Amino acid sequence: MTNLEKKLRAGWRKLGLDKDEEILVAVSGGADSTALLDALVRWKKSEKLFVAHLNHLLRGAESDADEIFVQAMAEKLSLPVFVARENIAAISQSEKKNLEATARQARYDFLLRVAKECGAGLIVTGHTHDDQAETLLMRLLRGTGASGLRGIHAVIEWEKNIKLVRPMLEISRAEVLAHCKHYNLDFRHDISNESMDFTRNRVRRELLPLLATFNPQFGEVLVRTMKQVSEDDDYLQVTAQNILTEVAEEMMLNFKPLINLHPSLRRRVLRLWLKQNRGDLRRIETVHLLALEKLMLSGEGGSYIELPYNWQVRRKKEKLLLQPVRK
Repeated sequence: MTNLEKKLRAGWRKLGLDKDEEILVAVSGGADSTALLDALVRWKKSEKLFVAHLNHLLRGAESDADEIFVQAMAEKLSLPVFVARENIAAISQSEKKNLEATARQARYDFLLRVAKECGAGLIVTGHTHDDQAETLLMRLLRGTGASGLRGIHAVIEWEKNIKLVRPMLEISRAEVLAHCKHYNLDFRHDISNESMDFTRNRVRRELLPLLATFNPQFGEVLVRTMKQVSEDDDYLQVTAQNILTEVAEEMMLNFKPLINLHPSLRRRVLRLWLKQNRGDLRRIETVHLLALEKLMLSGEGGSYIELPYNWQVRRKKEKLLLQPVRK
């Protein structure tokens, strides 16, 4: 048994996941997802596993070859496979969104649809310890708070009875490759991972190796720090949620009790309030939270601020009202 298999099984139990749950495995054909599928097949009954692959149509014949590879792998393992195609480049251009973000959203939408179709309660992906370190560095480069420094979540309650699970976050890419070598597993190489046009590739191939010259264990130190931050963040989130329950009534927020709170805790309450009523925090940045604080502390009745995606927060005496703006 490889280190990957041992860590995967231990991590599965640590996360409290049901070994006999129906599982949908997202498989790109690369080393990470190939090793994950292989390890799950060796551990679980195959009738509990399903395979999903989304062809992004970004690399022409290579993308098609990835699709054929995954289908052949699933057939060899006698597993049901679900395949779909999305023209990610065209969608990204028409919606004027980042290519990587568009691909990620399309992939998760596809996985959720398939999970519902096949009755899988768990959707698993092959994100590794290395992916975690890369993600944390990218968020640091962009600028982020404690919530962003939590990194990639191991388990997300996606919808009722469906969880998104990343069971390999304690497993390194080196251990993935060792598993593939041990069992003589073939896998696909994504040539786009060599392109320096993508931030993640530059972080992986340039920044992390440079930082490793200062500390060879830098990736592990970064992830360990993330875990410490996560514990503090959990406590503050629970505290903020309890405060929000006392001061909010749907779209209305009584801000007087928030004025004497520490700014860090006050902004968490505001973020939770926006997310709870707006549905998400897309494009909500620190500048918007600062504007909300200014509205509370020095604004006058009737004054307001605009938020992304046609939302508005208006002050009404000692309360804030969140409302959509019709244009």
